[in-house]
Amino acid sequence: MNKKYGYFSNLKYVIGLHWDYDKSYILNQLAIIPLLAASSVIAAYLPKIVLDCIERKAAPLELILSVGGISILLVLADYLKEVLRVKGRQDMQIARGIMFHRLICRKVMTMDYNNYAANETRALREKALGAMRGWSGSIGLFFQFNTSIAASAFGFTAFTAIIAQCNPWFIPILIVSYSISMVGWALLQKYRDKLKDEMSASYLKLNYVVHRSRDFSSTKDMQIYGMTDFLMRKIDRHLAEFKVFRIKINNGHYYNVLFEDLLKFGVSLGAYSYLVYLKLNSDMTLGDFSLYFGAITGFGTWLTQMVDSISEVVSASHGVNDFRNFLAIEDKMNIGEGEKLPEGDELPCEIEIEDLSFAYDSAEAPTIDNLSLKIKRGERIAIVGVNGAGKSTLVKLICGLYLPQKGRILLNSTDISRFNRDEYYTLFSTLFQDCNLLPASVAKNIAMCEEKKIDRKRLDECLRLAGLYEKVHSLPQQENTLLVREVHEGAVSLSGGELQRLLLARALYKDAPIIILDEPTAALDPIAENEMYLKYNELTEGKTAIYISHRLSSTRFCDRIVMLEDGKISEMGTHDELMALGGKYAEMFGTQSKYYKEEAV
Repeated sequence: MNKKYGYFSNLKYVIGLHWDYDKSYILNQLAIIPLLAASSVIAAYLPKIVLDCIERKAAPLELILSVGGISILLVLADYLKEVLRVKGRQDMQIARGIMFHRLICRKVMTMDYNNYAANETRALREKALGAMRGWSGSIGLFFQFNTSIAASAFGFTAFTAIIAQCNPWFIPILIVSYSISMVGWALLQKYRDKLKDEMSASYLKLNYVVHRSRDFSSTKDMQIYGMTDFLMRKIDRHLAEFKVFRIKINNGHYYNVLFEDLLKFGVSLGAYSYLVYLKLNSDMTLGDFSLYFGAITGFGTWLTQMVDSISEVVSASHGVNDFRNFLAIEDKMNIGEGEKLPEGDELPCEIEIEDLSFAYDSAEAPTIDNLSLKIKRGERIAIVGVNGAGKSTLVKLICGLYLPQKGRILLNSTDISRFNRDEYYTLFSTLFQDCNLLPASVAKNIAMCEEKKIDRKRLDECLRLAGLYEKVHSLPQQENTLLVREVHEGAVSLSGGELQRLLLARALYKDAPIIILDEPTAALDPIAENEMYLKYNELTEGKTAIYISHRLSSTRFCDRIVMLEDGKISEMGTHDELMALGGKYAEMFGTQSKYYKEEAV
């Protein structure tokens, strides 16, 4: 996944992004290049003109016109330069805040879920985000650094021409001395890059802990279980790791700066001593002395700026690499033209699983191990088992979210890999355990579409089926009531059971031919749960339905029950058949039913 893009490839890429987003930023940066060099050259010539006029005793009017004219040019150049600089920085910050983050967000939302869940993808994402967080190495400043290099080249060329009039040998001496400095910065950049991967891994851990610590939904657990000190120690430890990284980088920077300053001091001292010698032993004017003196200083300034900008460009180019590598993560699922989806008489769907195996990253054992299963058209099947048996993983494989390492899944005898990925998703109405709300109205959270496209009659029907109609119509704005208080002032919060009912209503509203419910009653009380089971026939009528539950008393209404253990099918049959078998299912059911009886007493 880690491809090394060349400098020119990255430059073309970033220019293309900026040009598509805001052409004025590119034009702004091109316009500032000659202005940066021009203002510096004008500033160098100003004292020469003044001293020459004074030395030859020019008329006051000539002095005023000469000095006034060049001063006006200098003011105009500096003003335009500052306007363009401020606007460029503002445009860059907006671009970084919108354009780059937008690309990251879109990639996350559209990539294969199989890729998103991979550890390597998460590491690449952190590196891409890290490339946008920094200032000096930010990809948002990549083009700006190139602008600085171009302006430095203009200024460097202009001052080289001035110095050559004094003594051409100055130029190679100055270039060699600053080239030595450039090698030092290149070595420092190589050292920074070596530390970057370690910093990225550390930041991934820190980001997770910080996210959990400031998540309001976790507050009650942290306070009741006294987790604050534990999490703060975690945060402090990862921050300490960052401090070590920053100290290492800063120390290298300090040593480089000291070496560079000593080198520049020695070269400048020699050059200035030579100018003093020429002034005392030749007919050099005060104006020329001032110009050459300023040119040597300006030459060093422009060359230093060029070296620094090149160093920043190299760093930013690595950031562009990280950014592009994340966006270039290749989807393995079919996002092109696919087989036609089943419709009409081909519904409800039949699902066949053949020798399926799947293991998560770095897992010692497969979560799904050589599993085969056939789900008939319109069958209602329950998948049960203890935590970690592979129930949720299996349904995610059926949904096409994960890619199996072995085996295949057939839908109406067609390998699901032959369908277009996004079209295939339309076949499923799902309720996963980890679903989230959108910061929008109740209606939008259920219909998942624009307000004007919502079928209100169908919305009410789904609310009734999910047992949420009365609750929603008791709210101030009924189905138009906003959710997620962190985003909307005055929004309402739903209880765990109400949230689960809303997510069920969302799955029902989609009305897909395959419905998958992963622990749909986990947050419901026994009475509400029983009401839901009584409606299950109505909820799944004419659909192929897969139901996951830990509560075995809730599986009786299903046509067939599949018991998973360690990613394999250990038992399969109806409730009565499995009870008669007297195996693991019967044992678990007996244990659970004992608690139900005790609660009833």
